[in-house]
Amino acid sequence: MCRAWYARDVMLGRIALPSYEEMAADIAHWQAREESLANPFEQIDFQKDYIVDLADHVDYPPCDWELTTELFKEWEHDKEQSILGYRDQAFRSPCTGTEATVHHTPWIEAMDDSLASFLGK
Repeated sequence: MCRAWYARDVMLGRIALPSYEEMAADIAHWQAREESLANPFEQIDFQKDYIVDLADHVDYPPCDWELTTELFKEWEHDKEQSILGYRDQAFRSPCTGTEATVHHTPWIEAMDDSLASFLGK
């Protein structure tokens, strides 16, 4: 989403694109860092840092980025523990603080990600 907000602001003239040289240096910085990542948890930190870098330039709504990172790492751990059961977890929204409810049926039994299935009929 932050990339869309950034692109919107460039198109609306709120953000001026840097010079080609500055953009190339920034791209090289992010690519070098990405190539050095050793595991999924470092990849999650990398993605968070990239999004925060973009969000700092736009009027993106407040979000608890550290909680977001923590939740993604927990989700990754859940996937490592049970590739069939990680979807059965519920988390707190880093934007609203609202705790999600646990789905009424284990995903492997329901095999249905639809909104109707999740919220009940």
